[in-house]
Amino acid sequence: MPKFEGETPGSIGNEVSAGAEVAVETGPVQGRAEMVVVLAQQGIGRNEISRRTGIPAVSVSRIAEANGITFDGRQVEVALRARIAELKQAQAGIALGLHEDIAVARMLLRTARTHRDYAFAAKAISDLTQSAQRMTPEISEQEALEETKDFLKDFAADLRAARTSFEMEYGIPLESPEATKLAREQLGLDKQDD
Repeated sequence: MPKFEGETPGSIGNEVSAGAEVAVETGPVQGRAEMVVVLAQQGIGRNEISRRTGIPAVSVSRIAEANGITFDGRQVEVALRARIAELKQAQAGIALGLHEDIAVARMLLRTARTHRDYAFAAKAISDLTQSAQRMTPEISEQEALEETKDFLKDFAADLRAARTSFEMEYGIPLESPEATKLAREQLGLDKQDD
């Protein structure tokens, strides 16, 4: 963690006790407290803020508490899932790059003019293939099930919202014959031939 001019080991505590109203005027340490406050207000968890800013997690908690911010466990869980998804995506990108490298190594294998070049290309293909297999993220059955559940929950919520919106706009229940007639008219299914 970089040291700032005038920073002492107790400076994080000073920044907490000074309060948010003097955050900008007193120097770099206050700026770090301001970063903590901004990130916490965005719903980012304590450990993630600590990782991003280099401020110890306990100090992040103190700064947040001094500014009236609490960390919600549900937000932390959502942030953790998002972070895991980001890491899996990065891992998949690396695996894809390794597959491209395998293709290049295969071309080198085909164009090898000496036994030594052939052996090096074959070894490279073997090593790259093993690395690509290790880097390809695996989706467990449990993860797939959780993703499906989340999708279905979101879909059900969207359907409820659409139903509520329809009933508020037209003032009739969605299951009513009037609603069916209205829907058929809007879809052009009940047009009369002139």
